[in-house]
Amino acid sequence: MADKQYKQLGCLDVQPSGGCGFQVRAETEAELMQLVATHAKQCHKLDSIPPEMAAKVQAAVQTVTVKV
Repeated sequence: MADKQYKQLGCLDVQPSGGCGFQVRAETEAELMQLVATHAKQCHKLDSIPPEMAAKVQAAVQTVTVKV
């Protein structure tokens, strides 16, 4: 098995009191942000991510190592 690094983010990482358990991993930060934007639109009814929230999202992105 090899180790591979992914970018990871969850709603609770950005808004701990929000109650949304969404969590996602992607190979790149760009892919992760696209998935986060889709989730925000579908589940939180946000057509776009406000700049102050985007800063929180960027700060909460983690790099995790997964055995593949």
